[in-house]
Amino acid sequence: MMDDDERARPEAPRSAEWAVALGVAALVCAVLPVVGDWIAVPVGVGAVALGSVGIRVAERDGRPGIARGLVGAMLGLVAVGAALFSVAAGLGHADAG
Repeated sequence: MMDDDERARPEAPRSAEWAVALGVAALVCAVLPVVGDWIAVPVGVGAVALGSVGIRVAERDGRPGIARGLVGAMLGLVAVGAALFSVAAGLGHADAG
C-alpha cells in the first residue's frame, strides 16, 4: 500500500523532459545531410531554452529535474554547434571548388 509520501513525490518539470526530447531530436537531425541542418538549429535552440526554464523551475520549486534540464540544454548546444559546423564546412567547400 502507498503512503501519502510516495504519492506526493514531486516530478521533474515538463520543460526539462521536453528539453531532453528536443535535444535528442536535434542531435539526430544534425547528422542528417543538408535538410537536417536547417531543422537541427531551431530544435536545438528550443532544447536550450526549455532546458534553462526546466532548471530554473526545478531549482525554484525544489523539484528534481535539474540534471534533465542540463542534459537537454547541452544536447541542444551540441546539435546547434554540429549543424553550424556542417553548414560552414559546406560553404567553405563550395568556395574552394
